[in-house]
Amino acid sequence: MSSHPYYGATAALATKHHKDQIVCGAFGKLGVTIVVPEIDTDQLGTFTGEVAREGTPKEVVLRKARLGLDISGLAFGIASEGSIGPDPVVPFINSDIECMAWVDRTRDLEIVEFHRSFDIVAARTVVSSRDSLDAFLKSADFPNHALIARAENGRGEIYKGINSDERLNTALSALFKEDKKLIIESDLRAHHSPSRRRNIAVVAEKLVARLSNLCVECQCPGFGAVENIYGLPCSECGTLNERAVRGEVHGCAKCENRIEVIGKRTSIEPAECLACNP
Repeated sequence: MSSHPYYGATAALATKHHKDQIVCGAFGKLGVTIVVPEIDTDQLGTFTGEVAREGTPKEVVLRKARLGLDISGLAFGIASEGSIGPDPVVPFINSDIECMAWVDRTRDLEIVEFHRSFDIVAARTVVSSRDSLDAFLKSADFPNHALIARAENGRGEIYKGINSDERLNTALSALFKEDKKLIIESDLRAHHSPSRRRNIAVVAEKLVARLSNLCVECQCPGFGAVENIYGLPCSECGTLNERAVRGEVHGCAKCENRIEVIGKRTSIEPAECLACNP
């Protein structure tokens, strides 16, 4: 990799949730050193909704990476963004869609890579003071995965990063003075969610693998998927799922070089079919 255009580069990672600990290894394979500027990425949106995320995940992750560049003064920037909730293809299952951006101001280059995973702990419940939390805490993998607690009526403090029985009991005691119903949910910030950290590590590896690929036409880094090809039938009933990915168009971020890459899947399973599982 010592001959790669990015070997020896220093990149700013825009994070306040310790994502450098997750992605340094991947970018080290490319010879890139990561630094973390002083930055409040919560200004672009929070999982708990105090600050609404404006724009698509791709727009936000690019905005975040550019913010890191502006603050650091560096030419190369990295940022990641996650969307966790009902899956866009299989809406009755939660998924984690992670995206990670690389911005190169020396080449006017912006590349975003995605990873979709069902391996995510994202639990939520509404409880009263009479309810047992035992089953919920088990499903939420507590305390390995931290929790957030808040009053359903919105009053009082939002308790984040709850990762012990003591902290949970303190939060519940305070919040039940504010409301009879509480919302308890997974803390999906990267430093409090091991399952999300695993997905961020995967998307970092995917982005580094893409940056490693040089366009055969112009030698620009980052040749890879630029759009999806959609449409797969159900293996059981034959209904076409127009949101199921059939393949990808790979291309260069700078020139017009493009190729179609059709995936190995020729159909979807009935569990993914909206006709079989309406």
